Amino acid sequence: MAADALFGPDASRIRTIAPGTAFVKELARALAEETSLATKPDALADAIIYVPNRRSARALSLALYDAAGEQTILPPDIRALGDLDSGEPPPIAEQALSGAVPPLSGARQLGVLSTLVRHYYQSAMGIDLPPASALSAARELGRLLEQAAMSEDADWSRLETLSLGDLASHWSRSADFLKIVTQLWPEWLAENRASDPYKERLRAARALADHWQKAPPAGPVIIAGSTGATPPGRILMRAVLELPMGLIVLPGLDTALNERQWDAVISAPGHPQNTLIRTLKALGRPPESVVPWPGISADAPARARVRLIHEALAPAEETADWRATLEELALAGGQPIEEFVRDGLKGLSVAETPNEAAEAEAAALLMRETLERPGETAALVTPDAGLARRVSALLGRWGIHVPPSAPVPLGRTLAGSLIGLCARWAADPGEPAVLAAVLKHPFVRGKMDSGKLDLYFLRGPRRWKSLDDLAHSIDIRDKLEQHSPFQREDQDEAILLVRRLAGIMEETGSDFSSLEAVTAEEAARRVADLSGAISQTPMPWAGEDGAGASNLLQRLAELGPFLGEMSPEAFADLVDAESSTLPVQTGQPEHPRLSIWGPLEARLQSADRLILAGLNEDVWPEKPPADAFLPRRFRAPLGLNDPEERMGLSAHDFAQLAAAPHVVMLYAARRDDSPAVASRWVWRLRTLAEGAFGERTAKLLKGETRHLLDWVNALQTRGLGSLPADFSAEPKPKKRAPEDWPRRLSVTRVDRLQRDPYSIWAESVLGLRQVDVLGAPLASNLRGTAIHAALDAFEADGVAKDAETLLTLIREELARTGEPESAWAGRLAIWQDVAGWYLDWRRERDVSGGILREVRGEYRSDIAGHPFELSATADRIERTATGALVIVDFKTGLPPTDKAIDAGYDQQMPLQAIIAAKGGFQNVRAAPVEALEYVSIRGRPEARRIGESKSSPKSLAELIAAAEDGYVRLIAAYRDPAAVYASAPRVQFVKYDYGYNLLARRAEWNRDTPGGDGGDE
Repeated sequence: MAADALFGPDASRIRTIAPGTAFVKELARALAEETSLATKPDALADAIIYVPNRRSARALSLALYDAAGEQTILPPDIRALGDLDSGEPPPIAEQALSGAVPPLSGARQLGVLSTLVRHYYQSAMGIDLPPASALSAARELGRLLEQAAMSEDADWSRLETLSLGDLASHWSRSADFLKIVTQLWPEWLAENRASDPYKERLRAARALADHWQKAPPAGPVIIAGSTGATPPGRILMRAVLELPMGLIVLPGLDTALNERQWDAVISAPGHPQNTLIRTLKALGRPPESVVPWPGISADAPARARVRLIHEALAPAEETADWRATLEELALAGGQPIEEFVRDGLKGLSVAETPNEAAEAEAAALLMRETLERPGETAALVTPDAGLARRVSALLGRWGIHVPPSAPVPLGRTLAGSLIGLCARWAADPGEPAVLAAVLKHPFVRGKMDSGKLDLYFLRGPRRWKSLDDLAHSIDIRDKLEQHSPFQREDQDEAILLVRRLAGIMEETGSDFSSLEAVTAEEAARRVADLSGAISQTPMPWAGEDGAGASNLLQRLAELGPFLGEMSPEAFADLVDAESSTLPVQTGQPEHPRLSIWGPLEARLQSADRLILAGLNEDVWPEKPPADAFLPRRFRAPLGLNDPEERMGLSAHDFAQLAAAPHVVMLYAARRDDSPAVASRWVWRLRTLAEGAFGERTAKLLKGETRHLLDWVNALQTRGLGSLPADFSAEPKPKKRAPEDWPRRLSVTRVDRLQRDPYSIWAESVLGLRQVDVLGAPLASNLRGTAIHAALDAFEADGVAKDAETLLTLIREELARTGEPESAWAGRLAIWQDVAGWYLDWRRERDVSGGILREVRGEYRSDIAGHPFELSATADRIERTATGALVIVDFKTGLPPTDKAIDAGYDQQMPLQAIIAAKGGFQNVRAAPVEALEYVSIRGRPEARRIGESKSSPKSLAELIAAAEDGYVRLIAAYRDPAAVYASAPRVQFVKYDYGYNLLARRAEWNRDTPGGDGGDE
């Protein structure tokens, strides 16, 4: 038999495939050659092959097909073994062999633990923990239980004997809380005759090992690519070594380690070889017993790369003298030091980018460049999901679709987001922001057109509670807004949609707003019905995310009996919390030559060019998370694995990838707008190279990326400097002929024309209208309109003229406008004082000539050769016994001073006096205006007449005459073709944003508005 035969009595049972080698392809090649797969399609039909995860299982199937000459074969049974970090299910294909009771489902595990958590908080602290919080704590406990099950020496009984020492008192409470896992959890399992799900991997592995011992498989059994990081994996490895055709293929074992280095690696959990060495030690095999995989012949650069990477990641005590280390490595390879290091760095490049945006640009450019080389492949590998999404988006600008392969939380998918929105909507069907989000969801908007409802009736302050109230609010909206932008048919269309939604809610029983509590099981069923009823068929249940949404609701139904009743809002929080923890594949088609992988997905994978990005500390490698309930120093006494072992597995992933023939490493100098540090791996590799090249190292490490940052800079600055030197970015509205300008303005809009001409241009000339935000607080102008309406209704015939009636009218009008009941209750005492004051003011009025309320008026004249109309609506006009007129204007804020009126602003009342004197108000004959009176309806009500105070600079007549002259000059000036409608030219006189500052891009050119520091507003 050949010396490199894979199977046979003299064949080595443990082999390794060197780092930087296409693991899956080499595995398939040698298996195909060994079994003559090309001529015997069924040669591997009886084989069982374990690989770390499902992605590598799919890759191996394809590689075997290619190795067989692309002929149809009977594939082996390829199973995902599951590694410490992989999240793959345990090897339970033979679970029935264990004879144990089927384990609890994941939902029931969490449900039981969350019940125990809630009982603890209730008994120990008197706190009724919300379901989402209880599940979060239960999930942490479950992680701790799983770690204990995966630690061969774990013993919870030692917890009682540990001394808390100088730990804070909250850690003492944590020790008490951990009785849930040390006592209550085992007691619950015993009482309910349930098997511990966290030990299922061990039971399944032992049962399978026992079965193999009694009835060995007829074909080969291979464990390939596993580091043996878990006890179940090592149990299977031991069993495989006893089989006639058993074989273990380790990934990237360093067979050159001497005994001293072996001991150093064993004591360094964060070293990439630590897990492999511990696995060999557990199997009772020395490193020299491991044989390289047949058919692989590495050239000098490949060997040098592997040695450099291994030495760069060696334990700290082994790397005190880099120069001596390099001399030893170069001597072993028979090369000078510089030649050895140069060979090792051949095909490897390291680039530091200014920030993560530039890092993403660099990765996208490298992937785009790969497509220029026929047949070449490239893969981006990064643990930073945000960076992966950003690179995917940047590739999209070139029409290249490369979705990240890592799963995403269900809540970020279309189906998951709709389930979460429907749960939130069911808790309060009338909530405008949630309702708008539901109706705009891609699964819903094709079935229901919500454009008019969203634009006209959901925005601004909320004026309703239920959907029925919303329909009524829409029906009367035209009565509340005299100058509304919508038509009656828009109201009718919106009402029909709201009633349709209310019918769906009633049919599915998903209106939880009237319920104090719901159960997760019943609420999940109703939310599922609601989601299906409003979506286009077959959404939201189709595709990978649809299956995930179905799984989420099934999971919630299973959790229901353990969580008990909860408020509808708590159920919505529960849906959001659970959907954020359920990963799903996006199901998007992969690019044939480009890939974006996470480190787990990249295991055993290969590409012609590997781009390792996100190589910053706390990103890659990621800092091990702190235990929520257990101090780290307790882990070793309890026999729990060291968290640094995960760091070691991450380092092993990096070492495997970094040894590939063509690698580009990227990291950012700043992340999240803060200084960032390069990964320890990059730093140590650079330091090792500096031992040979000194200051020349930086240039050498640039490799093929020497122009990369120039490309990135060119992309990010493209277009800069291409404009002429005299170009100005100052916004200048396009001039229009006077006939296009407003021919009619109200007295309040004349005032706006002075304060903010651009808002008049945008509104009257461009025809643009500000859209209110959803669920906005009640604006002051709407509150003022409501109070005006109440005072007007109070003066109607047949209405009792007492304080109680006035208060009732104000309360009703404010509620109709959207004022919360709590706001009314908080200001009731103030409103009572206001009502009393108003009745006293009203009794003292001279109205012997009659009063008119909400009187409309207009005055037409020619200005600058063009007809122009001035309009107004007076709150109240009184005719005195002498026949003179008194015009009253109600204000809910501070009225303007006479000095402001004399300065040319706040001309509303003087301009109304002009209209009245001309006889322009309806049913009010022309007469002298005796007084213009402001009445403030606020916390400290008062009445003040213009031009009658001692501090007034002018008399009333003089102020009216000045207003008329100023009005004519103002309109004439803005009808001049050369006039510019600037944005708030005198900002100190602008009371508030009229709604057009963002459109004018004011914040980019001025510092007098929020965000005026030159932001993107």
